[in-house]
Amino acid sequence: MNGWINIYKPKGYTSTYCLNVLKSKFKLKKIGHAGTLDPLAEGILPVAIGEATKSIPYLSETKKTYFFEATWGKETSTLDEEGETIHSSDIVPNKESIEKIIKQWIGETEQMPPQYSAKKINGERSYNLARKNIHVELKKQKIKIYNIRVVHHKTNKTSFFVTCGNGTYVRSLIRDIAYALHTFGYASKIVRYRYGQFSQKTSLNMDFIVKNMKKEELSKYLLEINKVLIHIPSINLEDKRIKLIKNGMKVSMLEEFGEIDLKKLIAQNQNQVLAFGELKSGFFYPKRILNI
Repeated sequence: MNGWINIYKPKGYTSTYCLNVLKSKFKLKKIGHAGTLDPLAEGILPVAIGEATKSIPYLSETKKTYFFEATWGKETSTLDEEGETIHSSDIVPNKESIEKIIKQWIGETEQMPPQYSAKKINGERSYNLARKNIHVELKKQKIKIYNIRVVHHKTNKTSFFVTCGNGTYVRSLIRDIAYALHTFGYASKIVRYRYGQFSQKTSLNMDFIVKNMKKEELSKYLLEINKVLIHIPSINLEDKRIKLIKNGMKVSMLEEFGEIDLKKLIAQNQNQVLAFGELKSGFFYPKRILNI
């Protein structure tokens, strides 16, 4: 099997646990996922099987949509309800002040990742270091938020919808919004509703898959790699260049593109992805070759 599965991860599971269960149940050799979800978060977890694992970095560039709930007046060590309280405040913002302040996050900004995150520091996950009480200096990273809005506000809880780019941590976003409102906050709920072409409406619940599905049934739900990555330009080839690309050699595409440059281009044959590569001065340089 080579393709993507639209998994809905329930609350309480780690993303790695979901992969391990799927790999064991369906006896899969190669499996991976895009966009780690925290154990206390739920929602869309795109899972790549077989040669589709080579396309994971390209899916990571797509937009994500989250529903999340912030609880005001307290900050925890993990920035969610699992951690210990490290700061508290009696200040509870009103809906009007929240709606006004969140506008400053729309566009490109910088964000400090949580100490409890999957980021690697010298080869080790940040959350592993945090659990050992080892504090590390994380670097701010650029993020992009396309839209954020208040869905509901009641007393000390506010729920939001946000559409954002790669690398955005919802828990850090809540923390930073709280600081701007002169209070503290943590994530009491996080749900990923959409990730690129993957949406909640067409997802398969992890529990349902494990309890009810056989391997031959799973293959029916495989999404083709090129249909998942429609945000990347592609070209369909029917000539001798196919063999050259499979051997990792550059090929001319001057006739199709002229002397232009493209950082990303998919070469395919009959809707099967051959390789991901780069177009330089009209020549295609394969970077990731798929053996399908």
